[in-house]
Amino acid sequence: RNPLSRHLHFTMASLRHAARALATAPPRSAPLIVQKFGGTSLGTPAKLEKMLGIVHQHYPKNNVIAVVSALSTETKAEGTTNRLLAAAEAAVAARDFSDYLDRIEDTHLDVIYTMLKTHNVRESVRAYVTNELKVIRMFCEALQVIRELSHRSHDMIIGCGERLAAGVVAGVLQESGIPAQRVNLSNLWPEGLDTTKIGYHHYAKQAIVDTLDKVFTADPKAVPVVTGYIGHIKGGIIGGVGRGYSDFTAALVSAAMQADAMQVWKESDGIFTGNPTKLKSARLLHYVTPREAAELTYFGNEVLHPFTMEVAMEAKIPIHILNTFKPTSPGTTVDPSRVADDTRAPHGKGVAAVVSKKGITVLNLTSNRNLSPPTFLAKVFELFNKHRVKVDLISTTEASLSLTIHESVSAKSIEALQTDLADIGSCQSLTGRAIVSAIGEGIKGRVGLAASMFGVLANAGINFEMITQGASEINMAVVIDMKDVDKAVELIHGEFLEAE
Repeated sequence: RNPLSRHLHFTMASLRHAARALATAPPRSAPLIVQKFGGTSLGTPAKLEKMLGIVHQHYPKNNVIAVVSALSTETKAEGTTNRLLAAAEAAVAARDFSDYLDRIEDTHLDVIYTMLKTHNVRESVRAYVTNELKVIRMFCEALQVIRELSHRSHDMIIGCGERLAAGVVAGVLQESGIPAQRVNLSNLWPEGLDTTKIGYHHYAKQAIVDTLDKVFTADPKAVPVVTGYIGHIKGGIIGGVGRGYSDFTAALVSAAMQADAMQVWKESDGIFTGNPTKLKSARLLHYVTPREAAELTYFGNEVLHPFTMEVAMEAKIPIHILNTFKPTSPGTTVDPSRVADDTRAPHGKGVAAVVSKKGITVLNLTSNRNLSPPTFLAKVFELFNKHRVKVDLISTTEASLSLTIHESVSAKSIEALQTDLADIGSCQSLTGRAIVSAIGEGIKGRVGLAASMFGVLANAGINFEMITQGASEINMAVVIDMKDVDKAVELIHGEFLEAE
């Protein structure tokens, strides 16, 4: 037995003894905390030990629900989700897919045999993992014949990662004495959930309540370990929700169960004033308002999934973004009750953070005057809806528009859209652009802020092709050439967020 195995065995035994001594049923009046763990927080035995300590820190004095992403050993590129997608792609191309699934199995079995020393727990989890992967192998064999991957099939394969993670994490918690139960949300809606319909999340929350109430009724002291995959989404979960969908699931679970707090455990300390990997002067923000968090999330900060904010803030649930590997760090809190002030920025300049998005396409459209201005604008948005093209920013007059297209939209969709737009006007596309945004509650109504931002860019010779300020008035954004983005962020951060 290697030293790591001996250390983990000792730690697990200690935790198991302590948990069994304390694990009386948490009173239903106790606070409920939903803890979401990202895949890179779960991918190895050492990382799972950190997760164990975090859960034990909160249970049994609180009720706890864990929501888990698919395991990633070191990076997302090497993670279970990417390997599942690679296996499906290989199968559709009639290539061998077994190596991808073998690596997934090895990752999970390594955790099982290192951390699960109790025979019944170990064999139960091993059989569960083996069976899940057996189903996927059979499915991929069918894909080699069919040579086509539907949205439903894609979702079925991608959800395997979270099902595997829920089984393994539940087993690790059980080994340490916590009465965990894996909860599979893969079959919540057989017909698929349509995230384009207004109020879809209310239907989703009710389905989650029905599922988790059964768990707590059977065992009031249970710690449900919930799959971050939430079932088939119409149009596919990547298209309908996007990568990082387990954050969204955690928000739905939090809102459905009326949680007192939602914790998002990642490898990041939280939200910074800028990208800390590129800006040495970037500082951790201990809190942001919901509106700031929503803008930061959408325009470049990848700490939270955009849909997460909508659901959690509507339910008025605070979100704590925390570092799995620095559990004592305060992290960042998104607090619905908090009002922002200027103490976060030097000299009260109103900006909380600067973010950027690369790989943006800009469309400039001018009407051919065959349509009246209202009809022209209506037709433009009708065509964007037809081709399901997502827009980030828009600037308009009665006869022309400039729009930025979300980086997730394919070149094929943009080309098809441009073909249709040619019937109502001349359309020019510009690729290789980036959006740089200065975001903060203090921006609204602040005289001279825009002039300072544009001035610092102009003085550096950086041309901005489009300028917008959203209706919320807390986001001042410019579109620039992608080659200038890092310099622009550094300059704006220096102007507003660094002491003189």
